[in-house]
Amino acid sequence: MKNLYQTVMSDAAGAPYLPQLLFRDALLPELLGDDKGAIGYWAGKSLARKFPLANPKDAATFFRQAGFGTLALIKQSGQMTRWQLSGEPVALRKQLTTTPDFTLEAGFLAEMMAQQLGIATEAELVDSPRKLRNQAVTFDVYTDPDDVIPDYDAPTPLTILGEPDAPDSDPDATE
Repeated sequence: MKNLYQTVMSDAAGAPYLPQLLFRDALLPELLGDDKGAIGYWAGKSLARKFPLANPKDAATFFRQAGFGTLALIKQSGQMTRWQLSGEPVALRKQLTTTPDFTLEAGFLAEMMAQQLGIATEAELVDSPRKLRNQAVTFDVYTDPDDVIPDYDAPTPLTILGEPDAPDSDPDATE
């Protein structure tokens, strides 16, 4: 791994991500060893249960607010949904190591969709297009409509609060 501190702090937009990157890319891999991917995926699913989201717009806002990056729904078909995660935190993590771990985000997306649909889901990291390889990651979330979650009770979605700089959250705006 390249020098985390130097890489993050030499990027003007990187400083706010230093605490998260210290934890995720320096400390956790050392503590979890070879199990970091499986534990990261499970942790992402656990977070999604604690912070249930109602729709892709809420997911994009939550991911940005959590410092994960910019989440976009790229493609949706019958049993697969493709998401792309980009932005400063993703680019920084990709600069730090040749094998950054995004299993937390994958687990979150899988559980989020399971909650929304009431069916079993799995997520995997797939190759991003070549031109985005250094700045984005792509996830495919697969659903199985035949694998309904027994006794499913949809959670009440988290109420997403607007960000201070978001256009729809201007406190001086009139109705």
